[in-house]
Amino acid sequence: MYKQRILFLLIPFLLFYALPVSAVKKEENKWHEELVYYLEIDRFNNGDVTNDGSDFNLNDPLGYHGGDLKGITNKLDYLQEMGFSTIILSPVFNAKDPTGEQVENFKEVDEHFGSLKDMQQLTKEAHEREMKVLMSFNAYHVQYLKDDLIDVVSWWVSESEIDGYYIDKVDTLEPDFWKLFIQTVKKENENLYLVGSILHNAHLSAYKELGFDSILNELFFKTSSETFTDVDLPFTSISEVVKNSSTAFSNYLDMTNTARFTLKATENAQHPGVRLKMALSYMYSTPGTPIVYYGTEIALNGGKPPENKPLMNFQSDEELIDYIAKLAKARKSLPSLTKGDYTVLYEKAGMIIFKRTYKGESVIVAMNNTSQSQNVSIPAEEIGNEKELRGLIIGDIFHEENRHYPFILDRETAEIYEIKEKTGLNLPFISVFLIVPLLFVVFLVVAYKRGKRNEE
Repeated sequence: MYKQRILFLLIPFLLFYALPVSAVKKEENKWHEELVYYLEIDRFNNGDVTNDGSDFNLNDPLGYHGGDLKGITNKLDYLQEMGFSTIILSPVFNAKDPTGEQVENFKEVDEHFGSLKDMQQLTKEAHEREMKVLMSFNAYHVQYLKDDLIDVVSWWVSESEIDGYYIDKVDTLEPDFWKLFIQTVKKENENLYLVGSILHNAHLSAYKELGFDSILNELFFKTSSETFTDVDLPFTSISEVVKNSSTAFSNYLDMTNTARFTLKATENAQHPGVRLKMALSYMYSTPGTPIVYYGTEIALNGGKPPENKPLMNFQSDEELIDYIAKLAKARKSLPSLTKGDYTVLYEKAGMIIFKRTYKGESVIVAMNNTSQSQNVSIPAEEIGNEKELRGLIIGDIFHEENRHYPFILDRETAEIYEIKEKTGLNLPFISVFLIVPLLFVVFLVVAYKRGKRNEE
């Protein structure tokens, strides 16, 4: 009887451990840990020339340029090497145009892009690389489809095992619809990511509260294009945007419906590659999920849509590509860059130093977005006494001096610093370089003396 009572008491605990974790507690949303690359399918890479079609025309900004799903699959390693963990596909549906605005069938792949089998292969190979794939559609263009939208969305998840959706202009449909939509879709797959953009940049938090995993931060886009497309401009506006933002938002420099960041930099007579380095450094080191528009890594230029969607060029200089990879490595290795708070230590006319802290880990980011070298001293109490600051991008290393940390940066450069305990002299390492040569000299002397004795 006693054993039966004990067993009865243990049943709830046994059931708890027998259930999968997702059944006990919903998995924590980790969209803020993603690094996202938005792809224009038709303009990225041509992996199968047999589906180009008779309307293939590289000279027509509104025509088909040959990019397809196989082309994306062939470049997954390229994207992964830059550190991207998620790709968002432009609309893949059967449509009358490459942008997917004139959709004819939401359950068919546009023949210019390949087939459903190609889509399945893309998601399969992405998942093998631990990368996620999101499909996209424009909410404004599905209002004749609203009643069937949940069925379409669920069908694609089932058929191609995608990881979520990017939904453009979500505020063109009423909030009550999205509330029902999200509840229904998440019931089928609670780990499905749903990311949206707002047409009128209003009530971002309200749409997040409806259940979207993230909303695009248009204010970040506007202020970053003002701040980073030129030099010697204050960080005041964009820093205020970041302070009032959160990890719930996604940040971007340009997007499918905007002119290219590089265009404004060029208009300001600035080197677009350098300007992008500064803007990306800030975006990768502040709260919010970075979304990079295709071609940013080669400073692809373009005006307002459709001129903002030129064909990708994979023969370009890799300097910016390598720089993005370094930023990605830093962001992934330091949780404070994704989850930490944001505290400005210094800001003046294009020079900013800020600190991000999360669970005892702190990171310092210094950016010199001016036309001259800068030397800024920060009191030790703001960072920590007797610490060593190790740069992860340029590789600079320095220590506290006279209870201050001297930040010396060349013009138009940025650095992300780990804060480490001061190492001092590495005596064991140094001793190796002293002892080994000494032993070698002793060996030569002994050998010489033995040789002399043998001669005698």
